[in-house]
Amino acid sequence: MSSGTLARAGLVVTGAFLASRVLGWLRIVVLGNLFGEHIEELDAYFAAFRIPDLMFELVAAGAITSALIPVLSGLISGGERDRAWRVASTIINLMLAVLIALALILAVFAPSIVPLLVPGFEELTVELTVELTRLMLIAPIFLATGAIVTAILQTQDRFGVTALAPVVYNASIIGGALLLSPALGIYGVAVGVVIGAMGHLLVQLPALRGRFHYSFRADPSDPAARQTFWLMLPRAIGMGANQITFLVNTALASTVGPGAVVSYTVAFSVLQIPLGVIALPIGIVLLPSMSRALAAGREAEFGSMVVQALRLLLWLMAFVAAVGIVAREEIVDLLFGWGFDDAALAATAAALGIFLLGLPAHSMNVILARAFYSGKDTITPVTVAIVSVGVNVAISIAAVGSLGISGLALGIALGAWFEATTLAILLHRRHASVHIGPVVKGGALSLLGAVMAALAAAAVLALDLPPADLSRVAGLIIELTLMGGAGLAVYLLYSRVVRLPELSRALGLLRSAIR
Repeated sequence: MSSGTLARAGLVVTGAFLASRVLGWLRIVVLGNLFGEHIEELDAYFAAFRIPDLMFELVAAGAITSALIPVLSGLISGGERDRAWRVASTIINLMLAVLIALALILAVFAPSIVPLLVPGFEELTVELTVELTRLMLIAPIFLATGAIVTAILQTQDRFGVTALAPVVYNASIIGGALLLSPALGIYGVAVGVVIGAMGHLLVQLPALRGRFHYSFRADPSDPAARQTFWLMLPRAIGMGANQITFLVNTALASTVGPGAVVSYTVAFSVLQIPLGVIALPIGIVLLPSMSRALAAGREAEFGSMVVQALRLLLWLMAFVAAVGIVAREEIVDLLFGWGFDDAALAATAAALGIFLLGLPAHSMNVILARAFYSGKDTITPVTVAIVSVGVNVAISIAAVGSLGISGLALGIALGAWFEATTLAILLHRRHASVHIGPVVKGGALSLLGAVMAALAAAAVLALDLPPADLSRVAGLIIELTLMGGAGLAVYLLYSRVVRLPELSRALGLLRSAIR
């Protein structure tokens, strides 16, 4: 793909991801309005995601796209398109069999498993969590199938409809909350999750017409299918290890008090907004291009793509993190100040500030992991991820007693930096074309500019500019706009003065995307 095509694809994906994140925010606002006075039900709802999410991560999730895209790209580039579709069909058929069996087993044993995950919940809340878990175990079956369809389409550079799928998913959960919860209560939201998972798959199917031929036959003996499974295995283990973090943190949060699971989940969802809108689209669009570059032996091109992507993300995320930390209370109040009490908002804002310390590292990990995947190496990033989970969990356990859910956020932030540093060093050793020096220099310069931007935002906050007679929402919007505008002006001026190439690169990509 040309740089212009990459930019346009990135813009499409970013737009869809932004819509998905907006709906994700709206989902939490709706849930807060409907169930804010029954915070234990929301605790149960968020905790009930843990087992279905673990099941999805172990069998599918990122393991599908990271393993299947390089294999399918190689087969299609070699003129074996029909074989590529047979391999994809094999993965679909075998994965469905595993997921259905696993869902049935987990549904049977949920009453024994769930209490171990939420030791701080009251008995009635535990029972509700069990029932919601059983219902939502249906969702991973559809989500995993949709993930394979996503991989098939992205292999052929079809990014728009795949990015639309999460929008449908979030919209369905909101619909379930609004339309079904009056009659079904919190169960209506869980039904919306299942409907959304079905929609995640169905919305992508029309785009497969003429681009994929499904077969009911499974042929695990095909070397390409076996290669896909072997590539998936370490990635699935790594994704499962990441879920261990959420399982442990959910258990720890359940001991902090009512609403702690909700505050932790909400703060983490805010962290996902810049990751989903900026970092993930770049990683999604780059993976097929990096895979093709390595398959063709264009090592210098591969290294250049990785270094430029890392520097660009550090430049963007350093600013977002710095200004976000200063404005954390205003952000949380604006986004979630409906239905949640002041204590929940304060706990969420405190956790968000700590989460944002790790934002640049999380963004780097998106690119670094995919750089390994593009070379059909899923073992290295997964091994590093598992070790980083150990770091994360150890810090969380040590810090939760004194810092509450902010201690859990600290563990995730420090674990992300450990993972990013280790992956960068190992990638440079594997590919000498990935030069670490320019990345470190660019990151240091971006950090200095981000500190200046944060000081500018803090100065605006100290002025207390919005008139007192404005509504809460209007005042927060004005305050955040002024803080963000002041920080952005300082950051852009700084970037121009020190001649950071990321400024012109970002503007160039934006111009290419809108042409």
